[in-house]
Amino acid sequence: MERAANLTTDDFRALADALPQMAWIAESNGDIIWYNRRWYDYTGTTIEQMRGWGWRDVHHPDHVERVVARITESFQTGEPWKDTFPLRGADGGYRWFLSLAMPHRGPDGHIVHWYGTNTDITERKGMERRLARHAIDLRRSNEELEQFAYVASHDLKAPLRGIENLVGWIEEDLEGALTGDVQKNMELLKSRVRRLDSLLDDLLAYSRAGRGEVVLDRIETRKLVEELSVLVSPPEGFTVTADASLPTLRTARAPLTQALQNLIGNAIKHHDRPAEGRIRVTAETHGDSVEFVVTDDGPGIPEQFRERVFGMFQTLRPRDEVEGSGMGLAIVRKLVDRQGGKVWLADGTDGRGLAVHFTWPPDGGKGQADGVDS
Repeated sequence: MERAANLTTDDFRALADALPQMAWIAESNGDIIWYNRRWYDYTGTTIEQMRGWGWRDVHHPDHVERVVARITESFQTGEPWKDTFPLRGADGGYRWFLSLAMPHRGPDGHIVHWYGTNTDITERKGMERRLARHAIDLRRSNEELEQFAYVASHDLKAPLRGIENLVGWIEEDLEGALTGDVQKNMELLKSRVRRLDSLLDDLLAYSRAGRGEVVLDRIETRKLVEELSVLVSPPEGFTVTADASLPTLRTARAPLTQALQNLIGNAIKHHDRPAEGRIRVTAETHGDSVEFVVTDDGPGIPEQFRERVFGMFQTLRPRDEVEGSGMGLAIVRKLVDRQGGKVWLADGTDGRGLAVHFTWPPDGGKGQADGVDS
């Protein structure tokens, strides 16, 4: 304490001149009486030029009136000052600064001086502008994608329905005469029409996945899985089990429902023994997120293909063997990503099948402790 008391005015001036920020002191009425060396190095001015309200001369003309009005208000009310604005440098160019100032009051409570700093934030402002442009471009791209998906799922469905009707009329006209390869080809044609119809639906679903307004609901996920196990209409003999570990949580209902429905539907669709297949949905809470696991006892996916199947239009079996667009897992990943979670694949139990893991933050991603009911 004694050593600190021996510090001189020159010591404090040297400290102020070593700061990376501009520093300044003003009278209670706002008249500037002192700057550190950083101010003069940047602006190329002198104390005589900047005394009082001379600092206005280095402010950008598009901002100076606003800055004067705001800082005058602070000087009058005694409220701390904070603002951002461009200042002209000695080279004539402008850089952005964050200005902060606090009043220093005497024993009687009246303001004696104002102490302030200006910090160069030009790079930060540039990053903010780039991020803003990127956000605009991303929003435009998303709008174009949704518009394309809308056109694909509606305008292209009209001629598709026409083809489906035409096939039906041909079958009616040739009733009793469709045999052998002709019958087989007609069935193949109908299959192709159904696949294209499914592809258009899934394309629209992918473009819209996770884009709706987030409304948080209290969801009993075990009950939700039980409802989905009926909705997806599994084959006779196929069982879908909602484990007792499934929690009640507060989260967005629509994306969680779509993710679980896609995973259960996918497991049924790709099962090689549908008459005796089994799916089990479990969950485990890890800190601020819930890890769901959808496990089946089907053929599984070899490890070298597990990342590939998350791509759009990707299937491992030939299209003629399984109906589907190959977008189920792509939609799930997009839904989970939008919620701030992650999804990955692992081996099923007993050396067979596939386990799809995905994490889901409760409370819309806030991760609050009361988001999961035990």
